[in-house]
Amino acid sequence: IRGRNNIYNHLDMLLENAQQSVTIITSEKGLKRKLDRFYDVFKKLNTKGVKIRIAGPITKENLKYLEKAKNFIEFRSTGKMNARFVLIDGKELVFMIMDDQDAHESYDVAIWVKSPFFVNAIDSLTGMSWVKLLKVM
Repeated sequence: IRGRNNIYNHLDMLLENAQQSVTIITSEKGLKRKLDRFYDVFKKLNTKGVKIRIAGPITKENLKYLEKAKNFIEFRSTGKMNARFVLIDGKELVFMIMDDQDAHESYDVAIWVKSPFFVNAIDSLTGMSWVKLLKVM
């Protein structure tokens, strides 16, 4: 998927169909962008009982964005880990292949994987790492 707007449109569709869980690992700027863009979707998912987890670098600047969503999203700090991907229900994965600091939003590229076998493995690895990340709020 080419272009951040196209990536986010695709994520919007995938998120709307989430049934159990959404896990997002993102950058500092991506954390703010995703909360701005998907805040209402996250609230709606929460009312459906979907577990939402987001991890990224936590800074003073983005703490205010986390504050308004802390009641329905579990936040963790990735520290210096730099990754960008979204896991949905352990069945679908969207991962961005470039650092968002290195790519203009028009040239951002993501790959969508719909393979329960592969995505479940990534989801399991992420789950093992999740418990080691610092919980925020």
